[in-house]
Amino acid sequence: MHAGIHRGIHYAIEPNAAPGYWRYGYTIGDRVRSGRVQGRLPLLAIRRVQMRIDRDMRPGRADADRKPEVSAPAQARSDS
Repeated sequence: MHAGIHRGIHYAIEPNAAPGYWRYGYTIGDRVRSGRVQGRLPLLAIRRVQMRIDRDMRPGRADADRKPEVSAPAQARSDS
């Protein structure tokens, strides 16, 4: 198991039962994020978790879990 801090966020990573996969977990504010990343080398898995933390900390990520609204397609104009 490996635990670390990236940009002030504490994260933990541990090997999964499947070879080459790692489970991770971290908390940003009141949101708990967890999942798995692929990487044969531990340092590669750590880097991928750090990249996910960077992505989650980017401005505008608060609504990232919501699906974007799909508007009706624009109707073709006919110039007669």
